[in-house]
Amino acid sequence: MSDANGKLPVSVFLITKNCGRWLEQVLEPLADFAEIVVLDSGSRDDTLAIAQRHGAIIHHQDFLGFGAQKQAALEFCSQPWALNLDGDEIIDETLRDAIVRLVREDDPTVVGARVRIRDWFIGVPASKAARPIRRVRLFRRDRGRFLARETVHESVQLDTGEGRVVDLPGWIEHFGVESVALRVEKINRYSSYRAEQDLARGKGPSALKLFTVFPLRFLKSYLLRRACLSGRRGLIQSVANAYYAFLIEAKKFESREIHRQNVGEGKMRAEGADDQRRHDANKGEQ
Repeated sequence: MSDANGKLPVSVFLITKNCGRWLEQVLEPLADFAEIVVLDSGSRDDTLAIAQRHGAIIHHQDFLGFGAQKQAALEFCSQPWALNLDGDEIIDETLRDAIVRLVREDDPTVVGARVRIRDWFIGVPASKAARPIRRVRLFRRDRGRFLARETVHESVQLDTGEGRVVDLPGWIEHFGVESVALRVEKINRYSSYRAEQDLARGKGPSALKLFTVFPLRFLKSYLLRRACLSGRRGLIQSVANAYYAFLIEAKKFESREIHRQNVGEGKMRAEGADDQRRHDANKGEQ
């Protein structure tokens, strides 16, 4: 299955902001894909110049939150299949070949495909023996959507019907957390998004989770997901994962306490105003 120009009928869509460091490598393996859609939220580096060189269709949208931003990018796509990548994610040759085979076979029972994602950290990829993260990234365009309420950790919602989702070989190599500084910056930013998202859904802070989430998340990452096989890098990443989970709870607690304090201050001001009115009324009667 190919389009009239012999290209693979896939729309690759990316949301970007200052992704110039990786974008050249991201787009190079996608030359045979029919369409590349870039939705940018204000890049000041060479992101847009690189995208233009690779023939991308570029649109601008101030950042709406990850779910809404990806849905906006998806709505610009025109091909039967859609492939979602971030501006710091590179597909390897094995995955690229698997995508080509799946799309060309065009099995009508297949509506999407899960792929494995591997973080690079301090110049080295995570061990392939660790438990990988799998996400649906390739899907039939008219069967998937993103939810605006998912401001972070968004995932495509597939209308599978009687269809199925398959697993593809190969990897997406993720470079966006390759240094400690980048990891810490993202932890702070994403934990704020996630705390706001949880509170909007009625998931308030938990005293129990505040005490337990750090050690439990560390053990899950280091042992259950086998980050321990990545040596000291795995240890650092597991501590970072645990800290991220802890910050979400801490920020939800902070938000609730600030709300309580504001309510209390408002009540005190209202009571003070009532006292003043009573005082003025009594003074007028004298």
